Amino acid sequence: MFAEINGTRIFFDIEGTGLASSDGELTAKPTLVALHGGPGFDHGYLRPGLSALSEIAQVVYVDLRGQGRSDRPSLETCTLEQMADDIAGLCLFLGIEKPVLFGHSAGGFVSMHIALRHPHLPKGMILSGSSASMKPGQEDGGEHPPPLASRASSDVVETAARVFAGDITEESVAAFLRKVGPFYGGPAHMQIVSEILRLTTANIDIMKHFMVSIGPRYDLLADLCRIDVPTLVMVGRYDWICPPRASRAIARGIPEARIIQFENSGHFLFSEEPNEFLYRTRLFLDSLR
Repeated sequence: MFAEINGTRIFFDIEGTGLASSDGELTAKPTLVALHGGPGFDHGYLRPGLSALSEIAQVVYVDLRGQGRSDRPSLETCTLEQMADDIAGLCLFLGIEKPVLFGHSAGGFVSMHIALRHPHLPKGMILSGSSASMKPGQEDGGEHPPPLASRASSDVVETAARVFAGDITEESVAAFLRKVGPFYGGPAHMQIVSEILRLTTANIDIMKHFMVSIGPRYDLLADLCRIDVPTLVMVGRYDWICPPRASRAIARGIPEARIIQFENSGHFLFSEEPNEFLYRTRLFLDSLR
């Protein structure tokens, strides 16, 4: 399904009903707007881990502008701020009041921008494996996840370094997803991560745009204190791309935030430890009623 939002067709899909039948009555379920990471991927990899939430919430998956099935506007418009405004516009278009935002990785970047730019929109926010800054200096003395080099071969490390250095092509990204992708999971969940990454597509232009123009300037650390939204911060112990220290910084900065670390997960904790994820999310959603 598509909606024309801010001059761009945005793709969305809905899983689960908005109403639940209980004791002969219909009651409204919370609406969870799921925002994928990258930037440059699409929502597909989220579905295996989030699908079970449709029993307790209506889940709205979105492909952010320029990504997945959404249209390809000019790259200059593909900013985190504009993506945040798109989601606010989509909620208005769909008549969604007080959604719970679920932001994974860079989807969390967008979610935090929504909370800052549209403070009256979200009822709550779940940030999974995200960060409030891409600048160095978030050290807090806490435990660090094992670095990629401690788990992977030199070939895998070199493949990752090539992409992180800005050499982003169809060939380098394909090699990255094939070789480095599985290591985004915890040691026991590499195969799971490899499988869910096959469900997403990569937009090379958006990836380059983020690495060159957006990522180096992204820093919301000083703004977190202005986020007045109940927030659940989740992070995997083995997440080396958005490590636990980044989630701890978010939890310290947002006044109404709490943090949970998943001890056996990497970057995709919702698929690596799905039962624990569902349990924690259910508790959080119940607390917002």
